Amino acid sequence: MNPPTNDEMKPAGTPSRTAQVLVVDDDSLQRGEIVDFLSRQGIDVESEGNGFAAVHRIKSLRPKVVVMDMKMPGLDGLHVSRLVSRLEHPPKVILMSGYPEYVYRAHAEEAEVFAVLEKPVPLAALVRFVNDALSQSAA
Repeated sequence: MNPPTNDEMKPAGTPSRTAQVLVVDDDSLQRGEIVDFLSRQGIDVESEGNGFAAVHRIKSLRPKVVVMDMKMPGLDGLHVSRLVSRLEHPPKVILMSGYPEYVYRAHAEEAEVFAVLEKPVPLAALVRFVNDALSQSAA
């Protein structure tokens, strides 16, 4: 008889793996560019195209960091960040927006997020924020 695998020893409902970062953006080109760049930096990254799917994916993957657009149809990034902040182990959330009023709104509502960045965000700067969030989540 073979010993049980790590996945078999986990309690029911435990994800089989944990992505370090989840990128959420309804703009597939921007999402893909961010995913590709973070992957080339050696970061384990997954992606979603809308807020509803992101909430489910965050619950199943339990990423350490979520990089998310604020303005998306349906459930926007600010609402997603509020929902996931209630999780037992919430991820660090980095919100991005190309709309200054959304950036202002996040600050005005004192969103409990790691950072709020105005688009376009240089990828080199974004990876620094992601690495800072990852290091804080490990502490």
